[in-house]
Amino acid sequence: MKTTLQYDHYYDYGEMKKNLYVLKDMYPSFMDIQEEAVTAEGRSIFSVTLSTGKDPATKPAFYMDACTHAGEVAGSMACMYFMDVLLTNHEEEQIKKLLENNTIYIIPRISPDGTEAYLKTSSWVRSINHPYPEEQSDNHGLYAKDLDGDNRISMMRIPSPSGAWKKREDHPFLMTRRRPDDTEGEFFNIYQEGMMDEYDNGHISIARNLYGMDFNRNFPVSWMPDAKQPGAGRYPLSETETKVMADFIIGHRNICAVLTMHTSGGALLHPPGTHSKNDADEEDMRMYEEIGSLADDVLKYPTCNLFDSYCIDPAHFDAGAFDDWCYLNNGIPAFTMEIWNIHEKAGCKPQWPVDRNKSEKQEAEEIEMIYTWLNQNASEAITQWHSCDHPQFGQVELGGIDYKFSVQNPPKQYLQEELEKIFDFSLRYAKTLPHLVFETPEVKKLSDHFYRVEMNLCNRGYMPTWLTNEAKALKENRKIQISTEGCRCIEGTKEIDGLGGYFNIETFYGYGGNIMTVNHAPFVKRLSFLIEAAPGDRLTVTASNERAGTVKQEVIID
Repeated sequence: MKTTLQYDHYYDYGEMKKNLYVLKDMYPSFMDIQEEAVTAEGRSIFSVTLSTGKDPATKPAFYMDACTHAGEVAGSMACMYFMDVLLTNHEEEQIKKLLENNTIYIIPRISPDGTEAYLKTSSWVRSINHPYPEEQSDNHGLYAKDLDGDNRISMMRIPSPSGAWKKREDHPFLMTRRRPDDTEGEFFNIYQEGMMDEYDNGHISIARNLYGMDFNRNFPVSWMPDAKQPGAGRYPLSETETKVMADFIIGHRNICAVLTMHTSGGALLHPPGTHSKNDADEEDMRMYEEIGSLADDVLKYPTCNLFDSYCIDPAHFDAGAFDDWCYLNNGIPAFTMEIWNIHEKAGCKPQWPVDRNKSEKQEAEEIEMIYTWLNQNASEAITQWHSCDHPQFGQVELGGIDYKFSVQNPPKQYLQEELEKIFDFSLRYAKTLPHLVFETPEVKKLSDHFYRVEMNLCNRGYMPTWLTNEAKALKENRKIQISTEGCRCIEGTKEIDGLGGYFNIETFYGYGGNIMTVNHAPFVKRLSFLIEAAPGDRLTVTASNERAGTVKQEVIID
């Protein structure tokens, strides 16, 4: 599809902000920008609303964000691309209907400070470029430092008779682990490029990551303190950025679906992340699988449960995560998209579900395949080994793969290709929300001035108005309120518990080729009103639900 902006590189904060307002100036009736907070370094965390027609708050909403992890900048580009394509192609029928029937909320960069540091320095930043824990007096050892001025943190191989690695005879770039009987030859120890803060010409220890805060461990769902869950923060929502996310979700009661963009691995992840899906609601898990299957068609990302298929060590699962908080605390279906899979590009075996027993041989083979693919398709991501005179270790060699823009994010020449595929799934996911519609109003005259008015209220969407069974368990399912105006209503329907979507219609293929449907949640409800009116009067019936939105039906009395 057409775009207004270019996607052949990664936007820094200034360019992202400029491009947001370029789109706003071009499509003012479709787009609104709000500043949700200002960061410690003075940058704005922006939210974008895309909608047309009715008040955005009265329509079911789809929410997308990125850069909970600062270095996962492909996600931010995916958010920009999504809003760009929707706006640039707003006259296309499916997009026109989406913006008329739904609201799109996007926070394109949760951590603008951290992302700026990631893009413009050699620093590795998890979420924010502020020291965490704040007390660093006990943090000694080798810390990352760009020694050769190429703005990358490469590998650093140091010659040592006691080294654990050696060069591969058939491939001088690649290293192989020293075998138990390797007693003769040239050996190395390999570390990240950097310096020791206190070096005594002896043992090399590794310092903690200076920027250890992890926003995706800071949400109030199974939260654990830092000693048990590194990067979790002093308390849940202790950070400006995570509080913005939580406040936005809570403050926009019409949000029905969440897509949070991360990298990498090429997978679509879903809660629960704190326990197996076998111990979760069966219907909700089926919904995740059905929506996730939409990613198979173009994107080719497998759908994985966080706990069962993604967590490397189930005994130490990731607590305090945003997607878990959306679903387990609010009942909102949420997916985490892990953008880009260099293993798949390089022809490695499928990565999901995660192989918890991968052999060293398999790992070495995958590294070679990745190197070969990069060398052929994105050679700028490879720094060949070269000598460096280290002020502490003497003569060392620096080299390796630019992890930031080969593994963690796509090389820039592959960025748009990935964004196009991500758009396909994002659009399809946004079309699954509940959709209330009035059908077949009928007016029957009972006597002078008295009429019976009846009509159907139907949910034509995939999702039920209560979204998930988890929402019901949390008592987060709000009833549909029915009101009338324009005529005196003597009696009539005032509320409905909820309406299922076509997801809730249980249908299966029966014996002999027959298709069977069993009892299921109602997706249509007949409304009835006794009114006092005169011919020509107008009765307006309104159905309203915080998540399913507000719809009106006008009936002329004749």
